[in-house]
Amino acid sequence: RRLDELEYTPTFTLEGYVCKGGNIRLIKRFDSDWNVFAENDSGDKYVRVGSMVERPSYQDVEKMLDDKGVGYKYARDLGMA
Repeated sequence: RRLDELEYTPTFTLEGYVCKGGNIRLIKRFDSDWNVFAENDSGDKYVRVGSMVERPSYQDVEKMLDDKGVGYKYARDLGMA
């Protein structure tokens, strides 16, 4: 609360969760938009899938994945996507 009163802005934010069965990372630097990355199926790198000025919601990220043709992980693992 005290930081809010001082109008503190984080300089770097990294968040992560799972969407469509894959690992997602949201990254924001104080002077940039939110960037969204999805882990590839090999698990050895992340691929940028989009960005937004405001923090993207889960639904926004799901739409970014859909727009890039990324299906559900279980379907990819079973060869269905």
